[in-house]
Amino acid sequence: MFLSLNLHQLTVLPALRHSMFADRAGQFVDRHRWPLRLDDEGLEVDDYDDGVATYCIVAAGGHHLASVRLRPVRSGSMTEDHFPGLWREALRSGVEITRFCCAPDLSPDQRLSAVSDLLLGLCRHCQASGIVGIFGIVFPAVARVIRQAGWPSNILGEIRDQRGTMVLTQWTPGDLVAWDIQEKRELREEIWTRRRERAQIEMLVA
Repeated sequence: MFLSLNLHQLTVLPALRHSMFADRAGQFVDRHRWPLRLDDEGLEVDDYDDGVATYCIVAAGGHHLASVRLRPVRSGSMTEDHFPGLWREALRSGVEITRFCCAPDLSPDQRLSAVSDLLLGLCRHCQASGIVGIFGIVFPAVARVIRQAGWPSNILGEIRDQRGTMVLTQWTPGDLVAWDIQEKRELREEIWTRRRERAQIEMLVA
């Protein structure tokens, strides 16, 4: 299930809220070793988790599978504040995407499906909200996964520091993007179904 929630709406869903911020802590602090602040519950909540943030989330059973955070740049930008070398004034009127995160216990197939559902929902959310473009700083591998899922990007800049190489990336939502994401997801599901059926047949005749 895809959800688009503000902070208040997320707060009234405590299991979803806890699992999303806990998965963020696991991904960015435990695995990537970023020196981010955790709260008393061990959750990764920062100054950009505020009343103007929108959380695009894929959930199942009330728990987080994949998510991103959107914020209008007029309310402050993580890129401008923490990566000034990559900041572009042309982004001042835009919408920033941060904290692209997946649950750690997903299988590779489940992760791909969750990412596709997240990107499709994000694209449609942008269209419905009148957002003509989003940007953010991601690892090159993340930009590649998003591109392979059907959403091409425009790389605006690159930086290398102790966290590795990161790229300032811009995405434009649209009908063609949504259709491509959906088509690639359906094709992938069809291939997986055929593989499972073939494996079952092989087990029966073995």
